[in-house]
Amino acid sequence: MSIEIKSKHPRDILNELKWKDGIDINECSIEYIHRGAPGHTKTVSGENITDIGHSFFTLIPDTMIPYHRILQINYKGKKIHVKGSV
Repeated sequence: MSIEIKSKHPRDILNELKWKDGIDINECSIEYIHRGAPGHTKTVSGENITDIGHSFFTLIPDTMIPYHRILQINYKGKKIHVKGSV
């Protein structure tokens, strides 16, 4: 199955994954800058997202990640957003 994501910015992409029919945000992964982690990056599953806010997305248990830290978003293993490719 090929999905069509029309949005270009991380917040809009996450909202599209959450609300668009036939797409499941739980099937996505987000790699973001995480100072202190090995390689200074961390990858989380879309199932850990509890809120998609204006400037941040929130993960379980209340970790707020600003959108500018997102390096890439994958859906079912396929890159659908890479930072700097907007």
